[in-house]
Amino acid sequence: MLTAALSCGQEESGELPVLVRSFAEVEKPAPPFENGKFEPKPGETIAFLGGTNTFNLQRNGDLEMHLHLAWSDHDLKIRNLGWQGDTIFYQARPRFFWTKTGDPQPGSTPDIRKKTEPGIVFIQFGKMESLEGESALPKFSAAYAELLELLRAKKTSRIVLLGPTPFFPTGPAADLAESRNTVLAKFSTEMAKLAADRDLLFVDVFGAMKEDPNASTNGVHLTDAGHAQLAEIVAEQLGFPDSTASSDIDPIRVAIQRKSKLWQQFYHPTNWAFLFGDRQHVPASRHHVDTEKRWFIDEVNSLPSLISETEADIHRYAREAAK
Repeated sequence: MLTAALSCGQEESGELPVLVRSFAEVEKPAPPFENGKFEPKPGETIAFLGGTNTFNLQRNGDLEMHLHLAWSDHDLKIRNLGWQGDTIFYQARPRFFWTKTGDPQPGSTPDIRKKTEPGIVFIQFGKMESLEGESALPKFSAAYAELLELLRAKKTSRIVLLGPTPFFPTGPAADLAESRNTVLAKFSTEMAKLAADRDLLFVDVFGAMKEDPNASTNGVHLTDAGHAQLAEIVAEQLGFPDSTASSDIDPIRVAIQRKSKLWQQFYHPTNWAFLFGDRQHVPASRHHVDTEKRWFIDEVNSLPSLISETEADIHRYAREAAK
């Protein structure tokens, strides 16, 4: 069962699982990609779901940069919803994270942050789940299928399944990479089947990624070189248009990294208990003069406009680089 997990390990009655809870409501979920071709719509939001490797995609922004350069006139919005430590089986979140009802104490405010539009959704799970062994494959397949059905029924069918990156022969468990990859290969094959059965797209990262010793230092998570290789694999298998830039791309990368930092401050804010958690009623959560004013909420609500400004820079740089 897909768990609507909170930090306390309990479920909130009537709430969607956390992996889909931060998506905005839609009247009608978007249908699959037309003719099975990856083609973003102008202004569309592209979101990423997954664990630590997915979260780290925003560190250097290679894949995001490929998307902007390939569709430089589309003004795409990229939202990384990855969370460190997430698996398909369990996702820990702060209490009241994008729940319909918040902390019941007087003076508290529910999570009122703007939600992410469900356009295209990339999903990457399987690597850490495979460490439970081949016996976990049926459980993995069932949980993944449940997530896909929930997204298709309530949000979007414009979904891309990213296969897992392999275990690399580096780090403290280098000697276990080969045996781990034998099991992981079966998880990757199952993901391809889940995608094919639902007319979704699949990127075979596991089969295409080279065992470059520079791709990972610990055998699990990717380095900058690993993320660059991943971006190339995704672009090739999804048929991105030629995105060769004719000018310096450093401004795009810097702008993407700035946008990602702003986005994480909004999506993954610190001091959650004082923001929308169970300490909103204490003096430290309020303005030092006007105790009715929630200064922390005002700060968080100012971030979307800053994100939009930085995205405008990204779009401008992408057009200039693609000329």
